[in-house]
Amino acid sequence: MMSKERKTKKVQARHILVGSKEKADELKAKIDEGEDFSKLAEEFSECPSKKRGGDLGWFGKGSMVRPFEVAAFSAEEGDVVGPVKTEFGWHLIYVYEVQEEASMDAGPPTGDEDADETTLRTVAVNYAHEFMMLGYSSKKVLSLFTSNHFKSANAVYNILGHDEVNKIIADVFGQTSGSAPDDESATQENA
Repeated sequence: MMSKERKTKKVQARHILVGSKEKADELKAKIDEGEDFSKLAEEFSECPSKKRGGDLGWFGKGSMVRPFEVAAFSAEEGDVVGPVKTEFGWHLIYVYEVQEEASMDAGPPTGDEDADETTLRTVAVNYAHEFMMLGYSSKKVLSLFTSNHFKSANAVYNILGHDEVNKIIADVFGQTSGSAPDDESATQENA
């Protein structure tokens, strides 16, 4: 079976997450007047990414909740879009880089060795942050990683490594990183 070549698009973006449309509109007006997006994110965002000026890094399609993804992938490089409503709140999204690459169509990543490691790493990091924003405890979060991208929570550990997963969890919860959850808690719901 021959694979078809296709263009894959990924974006690098920052965002500001707030609880009300009014606050999002107020911040959008400040951005439109020339205020620095990163500084506003650090000051007003309710997302842990505020520590990085709202920077979400690179992500591809399927990595973010649908309304956020549609807005980000509809934007041109340099655009600020929003407010966008998701289950997390209201977002302003600054897409600061867009990249399209030709790739062989191998279907969505599955956690298998045939998946692109960079794509899997990006998806795993985004899922880690997404689950943390939902407020799951650090012990439960790894059991929630099972999705169409990963066969088990262990796949996330294998891709990112124990230290990086623990660093993400610690960063989001404002804790110092400790030891990884034992295998039982990491695979409890994946048996």
